[in-house]
Amino acid sequence: MDMLTLDEISKILDSGTFYLATKGTCGNPRVRPMQSHIVCNNKLYFGTSCDKNLYKHISQFPGVEICISTSDIMLLRIRGEARIVNHTDVKEALLAKYPRVQKIFQNALDTKFAVFYIENISAKLQDYNGNTLTYKE
Repeated sequence: MDMLTLDEISKILDSGTFYLATKGTCGNPRVRPMQSHIVCNNKLYFGTSCDKNLYKHISQFPGVEICISTSDIMLLRIRGEARIVNHTDVKEALLAKYPRVQKIFQNALDTKFAVFYIENISAKLQDYNGNTLTYKE
């Protein structure tokens, strides 16, 4: 089986809206659209707000899965554990890459601005002909 890289995963996520699944604090699954990510220090990071339910969910239940289907009929799934961190350099990179993030948070020191990365990633890219590429930490 051929291998994916984090940079290839990032390019696929850049192609549109992807969906992040978590376990809610009530125990039920939650799926939400996401559009802000970055690869930094060989980790796949995402931004959110400390005020969002997403932050509460991954604080209690770190297991997550991401799914995106691209226009060229490819399906990418990424599974791992979310780890909340306070890395100013990652926040600055997200602010620089995404103008919409700049509209939400004043700067990288905004106390409501939270970032997390996915640890122990297991990813699979598959087309509808059954061809697959994988990534595993």
